[in-house]
Amino acid sequence: MLPPVAVSPRAVALARRKRVAVAMLAAAAVLFVAATWMEVRHPHWAFGLLVAMAEAAMIGGLADWFAVVALFRHPLGQRWIPHTAIIPNRKDALGRALADFICNHFLEPGEVMRKLDEFDPASRLAVALSRPENAARVGRLVVDLSPHLLALLDSERLHAFLERLTREQLRRMDVAALAGQVLEVMTHQRRHQALLDSVLRDIAGVLTDPGTQETVAARIAPQLWSVLRLTGLDEPVARRLAERVVAGVGDLVDEMASEPDHELRLRFDHYAADFVARLRSDPALQRKVGEMRDRLLDDPALPRYVRGLWDDVLAWLRQDLLREDSEIAARAGRVAMVLGERLSADTSMRDWLNGWLRATVEPMVDRYRGSIRDFIVERVGRWDTRELVDELELSVGSDLQYIRYNGTAIGALIGGVLFGIVQLIAWLGR
Repeated sequence: MLPPVAVSPRAVALARRKRVAVAMLAAAAVLFVAATWMEVRHPHWAFGLLVAMAEAAMIGGLADWFAVVALFRHPLGQRWIPHTAIIPNRKDALGRALADFICNHFLEPGEVMRKLDEFDPASRLAVALSRPENAARVGRLVVDLSPHLLALLDSERLHAFLERLTREQLRRMDVAALAGQVLEVMTHQRRHQALLDSVLRDIAGVLTDPGTQETVAARIAPQLWSVLRLTGLDEPVARRLAERVVAGVGDLVDEMASEPDHELRLRFDHYAADFVARLRSDPALQRKVGEMRDRLLDDPALPRYVRGLWDDVLAWLRQDLLREDSEIAARAGRVAMVLGERLSADTSMRDWLNGWLRATVEPMVDRYRGSIRDFIVERVGRWDTRELVDELELSVGSDLQYIRYNGTAIGALIGGVLFGIVQLIAWLGR
């Protein structure tokens, strides 16, 4: 014995309302027959009224039955009746009309931008993130998603794939030319001098420190004395000479840091420019850089070091995520709260964020609206006609049965009104 087929609640509701509509029509037909028989046997205006109301109710109910059925199929299977089975016959046209309606009214750029401005995403984001419960929820979300991400990142297959891909790409890369481009950008308009200033100031600060001078002098004084003792000078003289050398170097470095056009700094600019040019044009230097790259890539210690470092990071992440007081979750929650509080207090930042979203979304609406329209048309066109008709009937058919109810009831009411008007005209004509 086959198991019973499950019937959806929508199908049950549609069948029930259809039965109600048929019952109303059948009641009108029974009333019409009974009232006609009584009027023939016992002529009276009341029976005439019932006949008129029942007749109009049947006409209204049948007309609305025809209209509702004609949307989905041919009434009584009669294909010769024009303008029936409208949805199956006009499926493609309806798909195009639906696509046009959605794109013209819902995806119209002005309407989308108006709705985006009304939504005010930056303010909503600020309010949501500034609430502690939402910040905690962000932390929990990070903890929930992290194990899946860690499992992916710890995959041997992924590691092997990335290692092969990295090696292949680096071997194809012209490292010398790339380094030349990077150095050219860094040295353009003497941008590197700002970094050089900082380095020189730090070095000068270290060399001018008395403790540093004493330490360095103590290290180089024995070497100087071993040379100077041939001239008859004693060790204290060598130590004082070493201190002066260190102090002089410190003064020179400090002078270079304070004078942008110092001769040595200009020489450094020249050396940097010459090195950039050689990286681009000197085959010997390019070959040396390539050999250094290949030796680094072929060294088995490099992948072991990178993998060990990566494993240590993943192990720490796993341990932290397993704890109730996960530092990652706490930091994510704090970041979310700080971001929400700052956004709430900074109107200009919210305006900027909303403006950025507006500038990003608006061209995308124009760009993809046609694609969305084509997708809707193509999707409706691929629907099976019978499946589409059945689905639409289940979706709106129950509500359409009210048209039949109203047609029957209002038909009866109109029939009664018309009967009364006829009787009134007849009475006035006597």
